[in-house]
Amino acid sequence: MPKFIRKNLTGKKYVHITTHGISEEYIYEDINEKRKIRKLILENQEKFNINVISFCIMSNHLHLLIKFKQPKDLSMYMHKINTIYAIYYNKKHNRTGYVYKDRFHSQIIKDIKHLQNAIVYIHNNPVKAKICNKVDEYEFSSYLNFWEEKQEEAINIFYSQDYYNKIHNRNDYEVEYISNFEKISEEDAKEILKEYLSKKNITIEELKENKENLYEICNILRNDYKVSYRKLEKIIEIGREAIRRVMAKI
Repeated sequence: MPKFIRKNLTGKKYVHITTHGISEEYIYEDINEKRKIRKLILENQEKFNINVISFCIMSNHLHLLIKFKQPKDLSMYMHKINTIYAIYYNKKHNRTGYVYKDRFHSQIIKDIKHLQNAIVYIHNNPVKAKICNKVDEYEFSSYLNFWEEKQEEAINIFYSQDYYNKIHNRNDYEVEYISNFEKISEEDAKEILKEYLSKKNITIEELKENKENLYEICNILRNDYKVSYRKLEKIIEIGREAIRRVMAKI
C-alpha cells in the first residue's frame, strides 16, 4: 500500500479495497478458486483486527469493504490473503510469477451515504456484469448473509432490513457512486508523483524530458488511480495532448 494511502487512512474507519489479477487475468475463475479466496478473506479478520463488512468475488478482481482500527493491520491483512492465495493459484496452475497487480486500490469512505453506496455497489457487481439478474442470485458476495452476520453494523448503516433490500434495487446509486469510485484527490495524486520522483531520484523537469519515466508515472496514475488527463496536466505541468502522445508511442 502506498505511503500516502497509509497516511490518509489514519483516523478513518472504513475503506473500500479492490484487487485485480495481473493483466486482468481470471484469477478467481472457478468455484474452488472463489471458495479459497472467500475462506482467506473471512478467516483472517480476527487475526489482523479488521472486520470485512462486505465483499464480492468476481472472476478477475474482488471488492472488500473493511472496517479497521490501524492502517498497518489493513496492510498486513491484505498482504497475508494475497500471498497465500498467490501460492495456491500458482501451484494449482503450475505457473510462476506475479498473480496480482503490484498495487491494490483503496478508497476511503467519507460518510454514511458513501458507505451505503459502496456496499450496494460491491454487492451489485455481478448484476452490472450481467452474471445474474438480481443481487441475491450471486453466491460469492456478502449480500445474502450481510444482515444476519453483521447485524449491529447493518442496523447502524442501513437502519432496517427493508431499507437494506430497497436500496440494493435502486438504479440511481450507481451513477453517484461510480462518479467518485476509484478516483483520488489532486493532493493524493501529487503525493504519488512525489514518491515516484524520490524513488527515481529525479526532478519534475527531468521527468518531463524522459519519455519512459513520464509514460510510467502517467500509466500508474491513469490505470491504477483513474486520474484524468486534465488532472495529469495540472500536477505534472505538461500539456495533456503531449501526455497522450507519450502514452500512445511507448
